[in-house]
Amino acid sequence: MPDLLPDYPRLHALLGDAVRDLPNALAEKMEDALSDAAESAPPSAFFTFLQGHGKGHRADGTPWSENRLTPGRAFDLALATRSASGITALTAMLHAAHVARENDDPGFYPSAAMVDGLFDACEALSLQVERCLDP
Repeated sequence: MPDLLPDYPRLHALLGDAVRDLPNALAEKMEDALSDAAESAPPSAFFTFLQGHGKGHRADGTPWSENRLTPGRAFDLALATRSASGITALTAMLHAAHVARENDDPGFYPSAAMVDGLFDACEALSLQVERCLDP
């Protein structure tokens, strides 16, 4: 009966079943090296932001830092800053649509329905800010 090797998940993901043909000491060293490399890799900004989302982080990704706030209130204030950033972005898009309507041919600027949708989004985000700031 063959000796069962310990589980080497990173090495197995890299080599598949060929990991069984390696000597145990070599497989262990390679697994440790792969593990160390994974731990020393810088975290992805994308996943770091997603992990912070919903944990009271402001629009710039930093935690809300005002003292003596409950976690719920800090979350509300952080959500308000993110919503306000959304309003700023939508307002810039609406301004660009206005400039295009004034200066471009009709085929080059957004439809009235698109502009109405942008205004609706601004209104929804404004209401969100208001709800978040209400004590």
